[in-house]
Amino acid sequence: MEQNDRTSIRNLILATLLGVILSRFSIGSLVMTVPVLLVCPRIRRTDVKVLSYAAMLLGVIIWTVIQQRILIGTEYWPTIPVSLYLPVSNIIGCAVWTLGSSYSRSSMRKFFWAAIPVFVMGMAVALYFASSKSLPVRNALADGILMMFPADSLSINLSSVIRTVVDMMALFFAPIGVLMLALPIVIADVNINRFDEDWQYDFANMKLPDHYVWVFFASWAAALVCNLVKAIPLWAMAVCWNLALTMTVLYMVVGVSILVAFARRRTAAITAGRIVFTVVLLCFLPIVNAVVLVGLPLLGVLETWIAFRSDN
Repeated sequence: MEQNDRTSIRNLILATLLGVILSRFSIGSLVMTVPVLLVCPRIRRTDVKVLSYAAMLLGVIIWTVIQQRILIGTEYWPTIPVSLYLPVSNIIGCAVWTLGSSYSRSSMRKFFWAAIPVFVMGMAVALYFASSKSLPVRNALADGILMMFPADSLSINLSSVIRTVVDMMALFFAPIGVLMLALPIVIADVNINRFDEDWQYDFANMKLPDHYVWVFFASWAAALVCNLVKAIPLWAMAVCWNLALTMTVLYMVVGVSILVAFARRRTAAITAGRIVFTVVLLCFLPIVNAVVLVGLPLLGVLETWIAFRSDN
């Protein structure tokens, strides 16, 4: 084994350990896979990359189980796999993304592949949350949130509101997972390829197949019907809304890509990283964020019929 390979593998081991540590912090868990994503392109051996993600996955699971071991054997034990959903799905999705790099350079294709296991796991958690079996977990979660609001701190009774919000969480598990998957991937890829013009061009031309737009419309139509028809069970509503919102996240990615294409049409000095940073910043601004969150998916959907990037 060459010296460079040994150094890269050592760096990957350190990145894996750092990822496990970051997973224990609220903000850190959002970017815990970034160190491994940054180091993996320097590793030529696929088995080493797989072992790195497997080690991180095992470390996160063991650490979480140890922290929540008091729940084992009680009716609240499903809280453990539910709390593991985001970190586990993120690690698996990033692993698929990394392995997909060996077969395709297309960012959209790789992200779609990576989003599939995240969506499946999110749908499984959503269906559990929509079932009566999750009632103890939902009640415990609602009670935990209520503890943050003293009874005399507000003039209204928050109990029913918070319990309704907790019940509605079943509608959002899959899209939140896919959105959280995009964050570390974009951070790592933007840093790795900031001087790669071919990658910038690819990022500015990400697109979903045209027929996916019908899945988008059908899922949203089904979701809206679920809201209008009261007799539809929560599990069916969860399936429709998770699919509709996940498709919205995918088209939002396409919308960001179109913005990058618009910007780079004016000047190549504007990189994808700058556009992504600007979009993230706008998402934190009241009112403006609503325009961004609605406008970007709409832009991606409209490109099915309007060639926004015809000159690219």
